Amino acid sequence: MGTDRAGTLGQVLRGLREACGLSQEELAARAGLSPHAISALERGTRTRPYPHTLRSLAVALELTDEQRTTLLDAVPARTPRATPGPSGARPRDLPVPASPLVGRGDDISRVGDLLRTRRLVTLSGPGGVGKTRLALAVATAVRDRYADGVTLVELAPLLEPGQVLPAVADALDAGREPGRTVADDIVERLRGQQLLLVLDNVEHLLDAAPDVAALVEAVPDLTVLATSRAPLRVRGETEYGVDPLEVEDRRDGSPSPAATLLLDRAQRVSPGWGADPSDAAAVAATCERLAGLPLALELAAARARLLAPAALLDRLGTALQSGPRDLPPRQRTMRATLDWSNGLLDAPGRQLLRLLGVFAGGTTLADLEAVAHHAGAAYDVATTLEALIEHSLVVVEPAGRIRMLEPVAQYARDLLDEAGEWDTAARAHAAHYLSVARATSSSYRNGGQVAALTRIDLEHANLTVAAERSLAAGDVETPAAMAWELWLYWWLRGHHDHGRRFAESVLQRATGLPAEVHARAALAAATMAFAMDDVDAAARRWRLAREHAGDVPEVLSNAVAGEGLAALVAGDLSAARALFVEAVGHAEAGGPEVEWTWALAHIWLGTVALLEGDADEAVRLVEAGLGSARRREDRLTSYIALYNLFQVELGRGDHEAARRHLDEGTRLSLETGDQANLAYLLDAGAVVSAASGQHARVPLLLGAAQAIRETLGSRGYGYYRPDPAAIAAAAAEARTHLGDDRYDDALDTGRGLSPEMAASMLRGGTSRS
Repeated sequence: MGTDRAGTLGQVLRGLREACGLSQEELAARAGLSPHAISALERGTRTRPYPHTLRSLAVALELTDEQRTTLLDAVPARTPRATPGPSGARPRDLPVPASPLVGRGDDISRVGDLLRTRRLVTLSGPGGVGKTRLALAVATAVRDRYADGVTLVELAPLLEPGQVLPAVADALDAGREPGRTVADDIVERLRGQQLLLVLDNVEHLLDAAPDVAALVEAVPDLTVLATSRAPLRVRGETEYGVDPLEVEDRRDGSPSPAATLLLDRAQRVSPGWGADPSDAAAVAATCERLAGLPLALELAAARARLLAPAALLDRLGTALQSGPRDLPPRQRTMRATLDWSNGLLDAPGRQLLRLLGVFAGGTTLADLEAVAHHAGAAYDVATTLEALIEHSLVVVEPAGRIRMLEPVAQYARDLLDEAGEWDTAARAHAAHYLSVARATSSSYRNGGQVAALTRIDLEHANLTVAAERSLAAGDVETPAAMAWELWLYWWLRGHHDHGRRFAESVLQRATGLPAEVHARAALAAATMAFAMDDVDAAARRWRLAREHAGDVPEVLSNAVAGEGLAALVAGDLSAARALFVEAVGHAEAGGPEVEWTWALAHIWLGTVALLEGDADEAVRLVEAGLGSARRREDRLTSYIALYNLFQVELGRGDHEAARRHLDEGTRLSLETGDQANLAYLLDAGAVVSAASGQHARVPLLLGAAQAIRETLGSRGYGYYRPDPAAIAAAAAEARTHLGDDRYDDALDTGRGLSPEMAASMLRGGTSRS
């Protein structure tokens, strides 16, 4: 298993080398590496080698599969990469359930053992048996075996098998290359990675199973742990059936796992419930009648507020007999339990339970009320929701977010469809979340940026499924409008590939769209392509947007400014200047609502002036844009301007002024969580550090920037025009001062830093040391 103990990787490598009878120099020659690289690895001064270095060593040493695994397991797990932001939460960390997992110790151990030798393991079993909880517990237990950690992909919100690989790509931050399939993008992203991929709730997407199997076959160091009500039925799969909890008491007289779970959950709502010895028989009988299904036990426990154990047992009778007879017995039991809980609700409660099935990833009370209103509900949502919470059909998280366990959500979706209410509910859901996107999008351009990003972080799943359902129903205008309202969120959060697929899927069906809506969708697609370094595709989409813009200043200014960016990247400064000036004119015609584009166009005109050697004119133009941004408390535009001012002051040799701009830009970038921007600032920090003699910082900062770009799969800010020669000179000067050994070791250390740690080090280095 991977460990953070210094020297462990070195000890393994040394042992393997000596077993082959090779000197360090001989191994270096075979692997195409330097003797110092081998020495640094064995001494423990370099602990996180590049994936291709490990592959070269494995080939040179002619390692067996077991020896190769031993070598990879010795590499410490990287510091998890967090999106810098005010919360500091890691976006794809494994969730930590609020209540303990009962009776699964043996399962955790057995599945963990399977994952040592099997690369595709499926936890199968009926709904409500606890597959997801078990998968999370197993992943937590074994995560240190995988040098690149664990990635969880929650598939429940998806509607079509074709969405599985894009969801995996999004979770892995796989970069998108034009002309390459999503599967190839994922394979490229995972090349050399040792990762556990957890795919949760595959049962409704089984046609995607061959894609999953192909992915496992194509990536030798990838392991997949899936949960599904049915096995995937592909080659290489190992199925592990998850049984209900045992219902028979232990030989020592202690409660069974099922009874332990029932008692634990019941006593959380009614302390002392079932503790009397006279209750033991009723508790045991209830567990047996519910077949030991964890979710059924949880739902039954919710009635402990009102019912003693014997009374609870009496009320199970009729409910357990309902449900479709053609389902497996355990599924009948699950349906029976949910039907029973549903039957205890009044008519408004049953209506609200069905309506909750339309949400993905949970919701808030305010959003639920709004969707209910759109759907024509005639009941008080808050009061009705309380009843659902009491029956444990709905969970309220500490922050107040409302969600349902997935088996309950699926049950609600089934009821909604059976009642003939699905289309109405889906339209109401889409209409509301389009209004959420519209109400939030302007805040990305002012002081409300952080709050807006946080709001959409929570609702991204709802927005995505609303768009997908609308497209499936033939409504292209709703997702087209969403693409425009969300593009800047995608930009700031680094969801470039997701946003591009979203916008392009709309444009593929854009025939008949109103011209302005068509233009705005094209703008969204263009900016996402530009963020992924596909400037040619971006330019085509910006031209398309201009063709459909009519005389709408907001659309025209954005489209023309985009064409200016394409010219800037191409090095045609004359054309770029003309286009940016034109964009300013359109923005001025649009008034205050288009001031954001006005400010950016001025900053980019400053970039043109800087590239033409007119530093004073560059400062004048950039400061005009910065003044607008500061009045609006717009962090994004501010740090774009500050980066350009940094470039000016660096060129003038005023390192203190350059540091001040860099420090402010870093602070603002952390507030929005913009990793792509942070990578440019880290490069800039390396240049100014070299200029002030802080050579030890240079490889740390450059290594951190390199790692961020590898994670994002693109550079992201194509309109920044850093001086590659200055960065190369900073690196060369630092290498000269530090020597190859120290420089390479520091670069390796920098690559292992999280973006937050790197940013902290960058800000800490903005004064002389």
